[in-house]
Amino acid sequence: MASDMFFGLFGCGLLGLAAVATSLRLRRLPVPLRYAVILAAALAVFVPIGDLSIAAYLRGVTGDLSVTTLVLAGAACLAQLTGRTPIGQRDLRALCCLLVLAALFLYPFGLGWTSFDPYALGYGSIGFLTALLLFTMAAWWARLYLIVFVVITAALAYLANAYESRNLWDYLIDPLVSVYALASLLAPRTVFQQPASQSP
Repeated sequence: MASDMFFGLFGCGLLGLAAVATSLRLRRLPVPLRYAVILAAALAVFVPIGDLSIAAYLRGVTGDLSVTTLVLAGAACLAQLTGRTPIGQRDLRALCCLLVLAALFLYPFGLGWTSFDPYALGYGSIGFLTALLLFTMAAWWARLYLIVFVVITAALAYLANAYESRNLWDYLIDPLVSVYALASLLAPRTVFQQPASQSP
């Protein structure tokens, strides 16, 4: 479907923009120059080079990225463009902990080491959906709104058939964001933190 391709390309393109914005440290540039650079980067990422764009090539390598990756990539772009931190460290750390636990639950079992396949739960398992709902409610009660936002957005994208996959896991987590989460926990300073003020 055309919508599948659109969201897949958009997600990979957004990840590319986040990588460019972070590597160039746009927040250190004057505001007009930040937007000029990100616009030029967007054209470079999305405009086809030959038959395919950079976003399409990236999608060929990574596949469709999870909604969680898109949220974090979008937040990284906003952090570099505005100079303001869109995600609090408490929220980010909680999300990263959850992603690492989910990856440890999902990927080792998915290798076929046991007869239990947690990936199959993503195909509409009532138990999985109920557990996800209860966990989201607990996150709301704990004021971990980033987790709530990610789960609700992923669920809406799943219901809208935004991706080709019909497995809810693919909307919630992917290997890239799992690696990012682990790295973030091991090295707490992230792209969302504003640089420390320097003494004159």
